[in-house]
Amino acid sequence: MSDRMKPKDEKKEAAKFAAQKALANEYPRTDKGFEQRIHGYLYFKYLLLYIYYMKKPLNKLQPEPDEMVYPAGENYDIIDDQVKMSADWANMTAQNMATNAYHAKVLRIEDARQFFTVNQDVNLPDLPKTIIPYEHARKLIIKNADHIGVMNCPCRTLRGAKACQPIDVCITIGEPWVSFVKQHNPEAQLRCITQEEALEIIEKQHELGNVQSAFFKDAANDRFYGICNCCTCCCVALLANNYAKAPLFEKSGYVRVTNTSKCKGCGTCVSYCHFLSPKIVSGKLVMDQSKCKGCGVCADKCPNKAITLELDDPSLSVPLVLDELMEKYQEK
Repeated sequence: MSDRMKPKDEKKEAAKFAAQKALANEYPRTDKGFEQRIHGYLYFKYLLLYIYYMKKPLNKLQPEPDEMVYPAGENYDIIDDQVKMSADWANMTAQNMATNAYHAKVLRIEDARQFFTVNQDVNLPDLPKTIIPYEHARKLIIKNADHIGVMNCPCRTLRGAKACQPIDVCITIGEPWVSFVKQHNPEAQLRCITQEEALEIIEKQHELGNVQSAFFKDAANDRFYGICNCCTCCCVALLANNYAKAPLFEKSGYVRVTNTSKCKGCGTCVSYCHFLSPKIVSGKLVMDQSKCKGCGVCADKCPNKAITLELDDPSLSVPLVLDELMEKYQEK
């Protein structure tokens, strides 16, 4: 029987099986690979529950804790313990650079755009530590770069009516991640989009003042898997970074420079900063430069044009500029 003539349910099950097989094939046939495969399955299939358990111990640390409501979902009572153990492991390992395996590279909007204009597979299996300084999850590999899906942000979803809008802002890039989430995680409500649509999403999120970040995870076979549009009020990774001192975000490779003669101490940059770096004290700007990640949101929002970004010390931090890295490091 041809695919066209198969009953709808049979086609659906075939697509689910193909997506699950593709996910399994992504991991090496080793003990570590098997562990990551299980972790990846739990993470991508039960993402909302996973993020719930990541947020739960962090929630009380924020200035105004959210009411934590256990998410409704398919078969959570059966899988709850396994997901909780995986999320607890991620929380524990995130506490220092040597063990952290779930982290993000902050991107200027200019650098984020390149992820949605690339027209070939990306194979950067060992990024320099000036870009990704962590010991684990350092591979930037994108298979089928034009396969893009946007899904409901689990961090925003968990906040219910308090969530920033819109909630469909988490962008998954490449295979097998897009197909697996689409077929196995209906709660995420992933829809496939074009590169042009993805660009429109990140532009609108940048205009709202949210920060673009490229996420890497051990459960994705130590690989990059998507771009998030993060806000301090909703993002669990930012909550961990800002209030639990977990090093989840690596600097963009740029540093903020403030023209003190133009700065009026208006506090606009304070309200837009996602990393709690600037403060206004007695009408004057005070910066904790160690917290600044160089995302550039404050530079675009400053009404007095007092803020610019400059390249950081290249021995410490280098931007993730995709076309330059591919030209230099791409493996065939």
